[in-house]
Amino acid sequence: MGSKRLDSISDFNRYGYDLRVTCRCGHVGRIDSKALTAQCVARGLSRQMHAIERRLRCAKCGARDVKCGPAER
Repeated sequence: MGSKRLDSISDFNRYGYDLRVTCRCGHVGRIDSKALTAQCVARGLSRQMHAIERRLRCAKCGARDVKCGPAER
């Protein structure tokens, strides 16, 4: 990954990464960055990662305390 800044979901998409979402319960999910970018644009939502992290929820336990990072496509 080097020195690439991934401050927005658009950055993930631009550099060819999907979103890896990890919950404290141990569940790890993957979100397609292209699809998430399109959803944010269509709904008028912020594409900044700090805002996206606050909106995400674990599919297994329902917790909102998730961490996001890059996942190779």
